[in-house]
Amino acid sequence: MVKNPFFSLFGGMTQWLYQRFSAFCLYFFIGYLIFNWIQIDQLSYQVWVDFFQSVIHRSIITILFLITFFHGWIGVQHVIDDYIKNKWMNQVIYLILLLSMVLQIIFLFLFLLDI
Repeated sequence: MVKNPFFSLFGGMTQWLYQRFSAFCLYFFIGYLIFNWIQIDQLSYQVWVDFFQSVIHRSIITILFLITFFHGWIGVQHVIDDYIKNKWMNQVIYLILLLSMVLQIIFLFLFLLDI
């Protein structure tokens, strides 16, 4: 049975669509944050603290970071596949990237929980 690469969960065409969709989401969220920052009259430390204490803004920043990790993972995966031909080295680099992304996500959730 021949698989259609367009409909596979993480095939070539699907990765291309994920990359474009995540880029669109990043533009939207960054635009939202810039719009909110422009609305602030007087920038001070307390204004920044209040901005990042808001549950809505923390949620948006969390979604922004998660989409950024996903977008970056797809891009780095293609660079690794294109330029690193040694299969063993390829897997080691994937493992290092995966561990670093997991640590970043853990630190992101620690930021959200104020720990």
